[in-house]
Amino acid sequence: MNENQKSLVVHYLTEFTIGSIGLGILAILLWFREFQISFQLFSAWIFIFNGVLFAYWVWKSETKVWEKSIAGIYFILIEIIIASTITSFSLFT
Repeated sequence: MNENQKSLVVHYLTEFTIGSIGLGILAILLWFREFQISFQLFSAWIFIFNGVLFAYWVWKSETKVWEKSIAGIYFILIEIIIASTITSFSLFT
């Protein structure tokens, strides 16, 4: 297996792992909500999964610190907007 194929396998394995984490988060949220699907549930899932994706990007990205800072500010603004849609959301009610 040459270097390009190894890189491709690692890429797809990483994509599969991140997707599995996202589905796992959704499954846990559905379990807490007794499998009642709602807009607030999906908002909470997007809120949490965005955090996971952003943390992974910051960790793996080779961009400059100021670029990560601008993306971080944008990320925080988006998270505030998402959080405002789930203010009445509670996992245990």
